[in-house]
Amino acid sequence: MKTGYKVAKGLLLGVVLFAFSSVTALAQIDDVSSILQAGKTDANILVQEYLKPYGRGLGSSLNSGWTNTARPHKTLGLDITISAGLAVVPDADAAFNVAQLDLTRLQYENGPLISPTIAGDKTSGSVLAAYVDPDMPESKFLEFTMPKGTGFQYAPAPMIKAGLGLFKGTEVMVRYLPQYEVNDFGSFELWGVGLKHDIKQWLPGGKLIPVDLSVMFGYTYMDLSSDFSLTAEQVITNADLTDNPYAGNPEIWAGQGVTLNTEAYTINALVGKTLPVISIYGGVGYEASTFSIKTPGVYPTVIPNQAFENDPGNNNPFIVDAVEEPISVEIDGKNGLHALAGFRFRFAIFHISGSYKLANYSTYNLGFGISFR
Repeated sequence: MKTGYKVAKGLLLGVVLFAFSSVTALAQIDDVSSILQAGKTDANILVQEYLKPYGRGLGSSLNSGWTNTARPHKTLGLDITISAGLAVVPDADAAFNVAQLDLTRLQYENGPLISPTIAGDKTSGSVLAAYVDPDMPESKFLEFTMPKGTGFQYAPAPMIKAGLGLFKGTEVMVRYLPQYEVNDFGSFELWGVGLKHDIKQWLPGGKLIPVDLSVMFGYTYMDLSSDFSLTAEQVITNADLTDNPYAGNPEIWAGQGVTLNTEAYTINALVGKTLPVISIYGGVGYEASTFSIKTPGVYPTVIPNQAFENDPGNNNPFIVDAVEEPISVEIDGKNGLHALAGFRFRFAIFHISGSYKLANYSTYNLGFGISFR
């Protein structure tokens, strides 16, 4: 059990660190809050494009690993399985063209036109800028570089699942990972519920059918959060803040943070065969997920100074302001139909299982655990 705990902890830490790379990605942009200074509309567009493959992939990973056989447990049968899903990000979602974005304030400045997403290459992204007046080069009030990719074109997710057989070929399944604090990153938690039911018993002559037939449903919720700490003095270094109401008031910026939430659900029709040592199964199903990103709190920002256009010699091109919850993005997974296949090897009470799901974000899942009945 101690070895299993260490493996589970390792899987958990791995996905949390990768998940928080999406939080860290916001900080990779020049001067930390530059993307927030782009204005709510543009900032939300850029965050959505950059983190889209992670949001989609995480949902697909969480929708895997719900079962390792097509047969539900017998009454009071039990399994506890530790597994990890790994969704593959398609090449089309590893980069995006900034010229195709409907940006309102920002414009392409220089650098690559094709910028990496979080799952893209470790190369510099596009340089974007904003001007009070596009025809006045000296009126530039914002410039920043989109962050590099991680070079990791996958989205992992850990699971600890328990399944319990009830009655009439019905199995209830539960996922749970308690709130887990990661030093210098933040907190993480996960829970989910599922149900699997034998449908062969309801078919005429069902007892004569030589394979297992069942349907299953699973829902998973995952939450990650991290604190931020940005003040006007930290992010605005080239402006006179003497008379600015946002300077010297750190209490204004209390409550800053980043929260990432994922909801994923799947329904599958399964067919398989359970033998003493090996079980195999396949099926078809539907899956969906949503991934939301929010930045609660108030953040320092810059806005164009319209007075600069009339008197550029005596005015800064920008003025310091504050914006509340600048990022609020929801990313839908590439929801749709999928096919899946899997196996389970059982040795006494121990088992090793694996599965593959063919979908928009195809996913591998590998697990081990104990099972009875």
